[in-house]
Amino acid sequence: MQHPMKERLFQLLLIVACALVVASMVSTVACGSDGSTSTTAGTAQTGADTASGGSDAGASTSVRFKTEDGVTLSGKLFGSGSSGVVLAHMYPADQTSWYSTAKRLAQEGHLVLTFDFRGYGDSEGTKEIELIDKDVASAIQAIADAGATEVALIGASMGGTAGLVATAQTTPIPVTGVATLSAPVEFKGLSAEEAVPKLTVPLLFIAAEDDAGADGARQLQELSGSGAELKLLPGNEHGTELLEGAHADEIWGLLSGFLERVLP
Repeated sequence: MQHPMKERLFQLLLIVACALVVASMVSTVACGSDGSTSTTAGTAQTGADTASGGSDAGASTSVRFKTEDGVTLSGKLFGSGSSGVVLAHMYPADQTSWYSTAKRLAQEGHLVLTFDFRGYGDSEGTKEIELIDKDVASAIQAIADAGATEVALIGASMGGTAGLVATAQTTPIPVTGVATLSAPVEFKGLSAEEAVPKLTVPLLFIAAEDDAGADGARQLQELSGSGAELKLLPGNEHGTELLEGAHADEIWGLLSGFLERVLP
């Protein structure tokens, strides 16, 4: 017969062991799930997430898509619907500079795509600025694949120049208008000089008077003829910095009004 003290000790050890097993299982369950989700569509990886850039960034879906010359670009989709807006970033920034604007446009009912040019952010390739009009063209295709039936382009600095060049080419869905913030006519081998006179869509050129972008805006309006709208405001902010400066509300009103006209 087993001694009572040994039997009692055995029971206590068994209880402690069981408690440790239960605690380990609870810890595993609690730490093993973070609530994140992701999906895959075709060969392009997509996933719901919260874009970096603070609380104004909002929910977005990560997308990856290829240019005609085989470079894989990284982007984010905000909102939904058939009314598309592509936002092209300035030098030397990346798509994060557009996140707060993208969320705001999505709240107004647009499907919005931000993306990193080749060699920037999470996109592949090297920083061949003379080729980034191809990146805008592939972004137009990407937003069309996401459900847009028409699209307006808004580009900051070199992103605006690239948008003008891309619009002069054949696009998968109609580009109904192009707005630029501080865009130059030419930058590091990328030139809109030949493209702009061919454009028949509404154009809006915005810049700060004390910034080099003002000269570019004036030159772009001259190239486009009388059909383009030019707006110069006080200050020296450049590109997306205009949306954070003293005249941010006025500039937002210009962009919002422009989109209402070209994406009714």
